[in-house]
Amino acid sequence: MQHSLQALLEMQAQRYFVERTLQEVKSDIGASEYQIRGWLAWHHHMALCMQAQQFILEEKIKFKETIPLLSAFDVRQIMIRTYSNKHDDEQQVWLQMEYRHKQRAYDIKQRSP
Repeated sequence: MQHSLQALLEMQAQRYFVERTLQEVKSDIGASEYQIRGWLAWHHHMALCMQAQQFILEEKIKFKETIPLLSAFDVRQIMIRTYSNKHDDEQQVWLQMEYRHKQRAYDIKQRSP
């Protein structure tokens, strides 16, 4: 079976995004942080992780114009600070996120030719 160069490149690009998504789910959502004893519990945990990932993706899409570099970590931090008992100053949460976004934008600019 012969594949064209274009087909191979498309397959490789798709794999990158799948791998990146799995990496994000493991690191930012906690898909790899489970203590279970059976398949049913594992399936429940994975279903909750998928729902969390969907929520984060919807937030990224919703705010792509105003906050283009919004990440899963950012959404998680906002939720933790908003709904926990820490009651951090909302302005402080946004300032931290803006700082991370400036750093990320600078890094992106440095990598581009």
